[in-house]
Amino acid sequence: MLLGRFAGVEDDGRLSFADDLEEHVRFADEASANVKRYIDEYISRSGIDAPVSEPDPAETVAAQLPNPALRSLDAAESGITTVVWCTGFKGDFSWVRLSGLLDPEGQPVHEDGVAALPGIYFAGLDFASTRKSGIILAIAEEAHRLAEHIVRRS
Repeated sequence: MLLGRFAGVEDDGRLSFADDLEEHVRFADEASANVKRYIDEYISRSGIDAPVSEPDPAETVAAQLPNPALRSLDAAESGITTVVWCTGFKGDFSWVRLSGLLDPEGQPVHEDGVAALPGIYFAGLDFASTRKSGIILAIAEEAHRLAEHIVRRS
């Protein structure tokens, strides 16, 4: 299920989400189209003999957005026991109020994406486990490594 930006934890412990999912899906689709256009333009400008791009099956399916948007969720009731945080850049975690999760600079305390607090993981942070951690090319490796850690923890 896709949700909007995580906005915080409500007084009753429910997870709260912003009503911005559709906006973010649209932004991601536009960013993806721009990257592909830049690559195609570079290939053309450089005179590179490259095969014609093939459609990505993942991009031929429209996002199934909940209607109405899901704005609140009880983690325990929903069976959520693990969180994998994917950011891709230095984030603003100032709204996180979990003791021991952030360092004095406000960044996650982790080792190779495994947070100091059990059940919380980070993917996509710059230099999380390798130099390429903060880029999309690393997500498959990071996802596999974190999934293995989660399974071992279970």
